[in-house]
Parts: sequence; C-alpha cells; structure tokens
Amino acid sequence: MYDYLVRAFSVWFIGFFPWAEIYVAVPAGIGMGLDFFSVIFWSVFGNYVPAVLIARSFDVIIRYPAADRLLKKFVSARAKTKIERHGVWATLLLTPWLGVWAMAVTVKMFGMKSGRFLWASFVSILIYAIVLAFLIRQGLEFFS
Repeated sequence: MYDYLVRAFSVWFIGFFPWAEIYVAVPAGIGMGLDFFSVIFWSVFGNYVPAVLIARSFDVIIRYPAADRLLKKFVSARAKTKIERHGVWATLLLTPWLGVWAMAVTVKMFGMKSGRFLWASFVSILIYAIVLAFLIRQGLEFFS
C-alpha cells in the first residue's frame, strides 16, 4: 500500500509540475508500474489542480494594482473578443500543447469565465491522458 501511495503521489506531482505536466506524468506512471486507471487518475488530478488554483486565485491577484496593470498590458480587445467567442474550443485544443499553467493564466487574463475554462481544461487533460496512455501501452505491447 505504501509503495502504491509513493508512486501515485509521484505521478500526481509530476502532473502538477509545470513543463512536465501530462507529457511526463503518464509515461512515468506507466514506467513505475501503475495500472492504466491509476495512471490516468493521478496524472489528470495532478495536472488539473493548477487550473483550479489559478482560476480561483486569479481574481485575488488582480486586486493588487501593480499586478492588474501588468496583466492589462498583455490584453487586447481583439484577442479578448476571440477568447469570449472561441475560448472553450481554444482551451480544449491548446491546453495539452501549451500546458495548463499557461492556458489558465492566458484565458483568465482575457476574461474567460472560470467555470467554462475549468470544464474545458478538465476534458482536454482527460482525453489527452487517455490517448497518451493508450498509445504508450500499444507501443509497449507492439515491441514486447
């Protein structure tokens, strides 16, 4: 049981850590010998936590005038309109590629509602983790 918890926490932490995220968490979990569902659960859970943290804390951060001014420098009206119109699709497609940390800050800067971002990022992370784990498993079976 202790061994499973150590491996599960490791996969969770790798999924949480920026730049590693789901790309490293899924293969690491498979390499550690976790079962398919544990790899998916812990890597998605670890990768989704930053989305929740950023979405919930962003409003607190922009209450500080210096942070608000800094972030507003990066926002254009045109980009904000596009995010409002296509934000869910952009989140679904780009979260695995750009990373959940970058996407969370970006869509919040452009005014996307937290609820829309959170469900879209969760679906995106989950689908990507399942596909990645399946492809790795198929590759391992092919070469063994």
